[in-house]
Amino acid sequence: MFNLTTMTARDQLQQTLCDRLFWHTAERDEAKVADYLFHSRAMNTVYAMDEATLFDSFFNYLQEIGVFPFLENLDPNKQKRNNVNFFQILLVFLMKITGSIKMMDQMDDLLLSDELLMAMCGFNAYQVRKGSCARGVKLRKEQPPEIRGPLCVDTIAKHIVTITPKRIENLFNNCIKQLAKQRLFPRKIFAACDATLYETTDKFKGCGSVRKKVRVKARGYRKNGELKEVSVTLYGWKIWAVYEIKSGIPLAVKIDKIQKPDNLHILGVLEQAKENVAPFSKIVSLVIDRGFLDGKVLYEIDQQGLEFVIPLKRNMEAAKDARQLALDSEGLPPVSREVDVAHGYGKSRYIEKLTTTLVGVPDLMTCDWFNPQGSKANGTTKKDYEPIPLNAVVVQKWDNKTPLPGKEVVFVTNIDVKDPFLTFDRYDERSLIENKLFRELKQNWHLEYPPKKTKEGVYLQTYMTMAIKALTTGFLKWQKDQSKLETRGKHSTWKMYRQKLKVINRNKLIVFVGDHFGIFPSHEVFLLANVPVYDVEKELDITRDSIYAKYCPKS
Repeated sequence: MFNLTTMTARDQLQQTLCDRLFWHTAERDEAKVADYLFHSRAMNTVYAMDEATLFDSFFNYLQEIGVFPFLENLDPNKQKRNNVNFFQILLVFLMKITGSIKMMDQMDDLLLSDELLMAMCGFNAYQVRKGSCARGVKLRKEQPPEIRGPLCVDTIAKHIVTITPKRIENLFNNCIKQLAKQRLFPRKIFAACDATLYETTDKFKGCGSVRKKVRVKARGYRKNGELKEVSVTLYGWKIWAVYEIKSGIPLAVKIDKIQKPDNLHILGVLEQAKENVAPFSKIVSLVIDRGFLDGKVLYEIDQQGLEFVIPLKRNMEAAKDARQLALDSEGLPPVSREVDVAHGYGKSRYIEKLTTTLVGVPDLMTCDWFNPQGSKANGTTKKDYEPIPLNAVVVQKWDNKTPLPGKEVVFVTNIDVKDPFLTFDRYDERSLIENKLFRELKQNWHLEYPPKKTKEGVYLQTYMTMAIKALTTGFLKWQKDQSKLETRGKHSTWKMYRQKLKVINRNKLIVFVGDHFGIFPSHEVFLLANVPVYDVEKELDITRDSIYAKYCPKS
């Protein structure tokens, strides 16, 4: 019996699964199921059709783009008992991620006790009610639950983390490669790279640690909420990602301990992203934050033919020089842009005009750290040293806010700055990787709740969540494209896209027979099983034999 909180969580799960799609292992075959119904007048299980079709639709999509074989090959072959196939365990865990189930223990009520969802993973009704084996039953001290579930959460966690970090990383990369083959990404990719902390506690095996200063509100009498700086220890890992801005999909991901510097893996994750999208797309631009400010890294990115934009630290000599040039030089006129921003609703709605003013500074010569050796170069003091110029953009006003002198934001780039807003807008898109990838994964996909408090658990949770987000994003776009084709009367492989799903599946049933299932209108199931439905037969002018012939035509 579920309480109100559990029911609310289940409703949430069903809605999320409808949005992010389902999985199944049974094979769809209406002809075989219809033949069995017609002759035996029996079936294994029957369910009302609602969101369950999404399993079938997503399954067909993954088969079509060639992802399913990579999932099937994840089995590390470490199971001592084979009463449950590893692929079934994997699918259950994927359902947990897709359904945004936060904790492993919540799977009992929200997933493992659901006969329909477990049937999609290859478990029958008996296994759902009684379990897949009798291990541990005699050791129970309390009354066993009414629905035991085919697996326990400890078993799922124990087996799923046997997938090595390297194999799960390869799965993610292969998923992106298959999406690239579907031309999901634009031919020329404008990407962003950033890193985020995967914070844990010191109880996680294999985690790193780093000391960091943070500002907190002071407590005590007469403190008045003033801020003070304290040093704390953070535990966990760090995640690097290259993000395709248009589709919102991560192209490559790297993980390391939390104490590693931001610029450590930027070239590696960039190279992997380029490999994942080639030859169908090409990364032409990369925007990065000031944490990646490394002259050697930027020089290598430039040598690869990529455009880049990065903000300078405020106290750098190059930033001071750019501000002074923007202020003094008559040949560098400021460029302003005004945009209208609406606030409020109804009678309270008003339009605010926001002005941004930029100055483009070409051939900035004081970026002496921009060279093959970076800041370690020892030849910059020689008389014959020739610095490599970079362009800069100085922000003199940002959305009506004018910074104090010497505090203006300065971007450096290898893009032409005749139109400085090209560089400014390019960098402004970098915030999408923080908000639409890292923040969304942590808040909505529960990225920081791995199945085990180990390195393997963290790697599995990270790469699997990233992969499912990428695949569901690709599937939703595929649905949209297919629906447009149908609207124009053109051929499409999508027959039950989400906008019409409820209408299309009204009064339909999903029938399981052995390892196969079929989707039928409810009256056809009754008629095939030889249960008369007189009004429907008369209205539609159909018979039991005509329905059988529809699915099983004579050869």
